[in-house]
Amino acid sequence: MNELFLKIINMSISASWLILAVLILRLVLKKAPKWVNVLLWGIVAVRLICPFSFESALSLIPSAETFPEKIISGPSFDVQTGITPIDNRINDYLGDRYFEGVTVPANNGNNIMTILTIVWTIGILLLVAYTVISYWRLHREIDTAVRYKDNIFQSENVSSPFVLGIIKPRIYLPFSMNDQDLEHVVAHEQAHICHKDHWWKPLGFLLLTVHWFNPLMWLAYVLLCRDIELACDEKVIKELSNEERADYTQALVACSVNRRMIAACPLAFGEVGVKERVKSVMNYKKPAFWIIVLAVITCVVVAVCFLTNPAGTALTKWTIDEIDMSAALSDVRSMTVRYNSDSVFCSDGDSNRFIATMDKIRVGRNSISQNRDSNRDHSFTITINDNLHLHFSFDFSEIWVDNGVKPSFSYPITNPETARELMLDFSFTNRGTTEQWFDYLDNPEEMQWDGRMEANIPEFPDATFRWYPEKMEAVTEDGITPLYTGMPIWNAYFCDLTGDSLPELCSTISWGSGMIDSRVIIYDYANGASYELSDRGNFDFTLRFNEADGYLYVTKMKYNTDELIESGRLVFKNDCLQVEGFSSNTDEPAKYYLTIGAEGVKSIELSMPNSSGGFENADGSLLKKGERIWLEHLNGYTDLRGLTITALGENGEIIWTASIPNEDENKGFTHLVNNDWEITDIE
Repeated sequence: MNELFLKIINMSISASWLILAVLILRLVLKKAPKWVNVLLWGIVAVRLICPFSFESALSLIPSAETFPEKIISGPSFDVQTGITPIDNRINDYLGDRYFEGVTVPANNGNNIMTILTIVWTIGILLLVAYTVISYWRLHREIDTAVRYKDNIFQSENVSSPFVLGIIKPRIYLPFSMNDQDLEHVVAHEQAHICHKDHWWKPLGFLLLTVHWFNPLMWLAYVLLCRDIELACDEKVIKELSNEERADYTQALVACSVNRRMIAACPLAFGEVGVKERVKSVMNYKKPAFWIIVLAVITCVVVAVCFLTNPAGTALTKWTIDEIDMSAALSDVRSMTVRYNSDSVFCSDGDSNRFIATMDKIRVGRNSISQNRDSNRDHSFTITINDNLHLHFSFDFSEIWVDNGVKPSFSYPITNPETARELMLDFSFTNRGTTEQWFDYLDNPEEMQWDGRMEANIPEFPDATFRWYPEKMEAVTEDGITPLYTGMPIWNAYFCDLTGDSLPELCSTISWGSGMIDSRVIIYDYANGASYELSDRGNFDFTLRFNEADGYLYVTKMKYNTDELIESGRLVFKNDCLQVEGFSSNTDEPAKYYLTIGAEGVKSIELSMPNSSGGFENADGSLLKKGERIWLEHLNGYTDLRGLTITALGENGEIIWTASIPNEDENKGFTHLVNNDWEITDIE
């Protein structure tokens, strides 16, 4: 419910800028047809109804999201009107910021929004109750009405003519009305029906009910009712003579009503602005054609400028805090990427690609708030000229520049997902982001066999990771969650392999009793998923950290020996673990194995450019997921380019298929280890 009200608030504020524009245009377009004003209010209605909008460089709305979504879950209550002086003044008191040594108390955004949502809901209920009661009283008064003709009814309880009804609108008249007034009144009310005003006025009141907290909405509704009446007057009198117009004004005065409260629906003949309407009728002149054309063009321009949201600007073509970013980024010295600790890499050799990457990030034109550097997150930082820094927030929603001296303005990023993907891609291309917790592989005698260690990382503030020699677990307020076990767990690293900005827990473990092997375990705590590299009885896998480049590497040893078979960098692609860059250190003949990666597989078909073969159990039973089979058919091949492997089900249906392209890339496969094909997680 809070999210809905927050959306309503932002829509209402965006529409307020349009309402102000319409108020000005009503004064400018005095000589235009009165229906133009009604059309302008229709544009306001579109802005209030449509939950989304397109971005445009022509937009005149300062900000499409004055209250960002993060205020609900975040500790601060930042206002982003798009007008910097207003934002700074408001946020000085509402935010959890620090200005010139003055500490501002923090607010809980969620609590504030909950209170405001309750008040908003109560207001809606009161207006709905008013509408229901008004309609009930009105229907009770016209129960005795009799048909005059067609859709026209008369009643002794009606003091002024009006239209009532949405599906089948009816005109209600008092019995006391003379024939001369009746003709003009009926023509006016029929004009209402012709213009569908019996739809538009209830719609306006419905929007007022939803946006009742906005004073401009009340003003807009009053003026809408007045402009509707003026437009109908104009439609009726444009073909009348001066004498007939005088009679029309007499009917207006005779049927005028005094309404102290805003009516929800009835379209009364003399309901609002009688004095203004009389002057308009008597001074009416048919507008020139060029005025009509100009008025229509104005409506189109208003729609383009106020129905669209302000577009973001490419970062490299924008200026932040009077710093020319296109010039500054041309002199990028380094980029700092931090998850659990600072990791710095030089971007000199990749400056062109880096600037091209930054150009895809769109930044809002209006600042959010001002803040000191020490109070901010530094997940992603670009260092420029040694003393100038460009910072991204952890969720890539904000960006700011600082020189380490004065507070700086934050600006919104309009495409945070794009910024995150591009920045992560760039950072991972240049440097790993691994943090070591512990490693006893090189010094097993230092293993604390009866000990316990704990670690906390900022990405999971609610969890404490706890290590025992035989198990790893996560401790939260809800209890203890087992992650994985080992005999023992030799090391542990935090590394974001999946690219979701959240690190995985990576370990080397020993496993088994009597027959013990070493294997690599990766646990994705954010998603509750685990991955494993193992080949019991054949090979041992261990995890190592290379401080030179910040990446984790896997070594593959012949089982229970010190014989190194392969070594390569650990990565995560195609939803599974892979090892890149393996180099062979053995001259043994090629021997290929296949690990079944899916359920329901009955047979394997192999196809090479000059040969073919296959594999299935002799008894016709299904191959088990995780089962390792020797592809004897491929013995002697040193080059597997062009190989296609197809897994078939019981009825010959294809479970999965994968092939090696002509390039030396093992697409579709987990990895190539000592000429052993391991295909896993292919569901």
